[in-house]
Amino acid sequence: MLCPRCKIGMREEKRSFHKKRKWICPKCGRVKMQYVGKRGERKRSKKIIKE
Repeated sequence: MLCPRCKIGMREEKRSFHKKRKWICPKCGRVKMQYVGKRGERKRSKKIIKE
């Protein structure tokens, strides 16, 4: 990901925050959050049980 201010490559933090990736510019220190999506989550299916 490129920094919108400096146009150089941003570095990614090791862990995620609020299910988002955190990118930090090494030159100006600007922070950008990237939404990851539901790729890592498990889908819960609602099953209707008939008695």
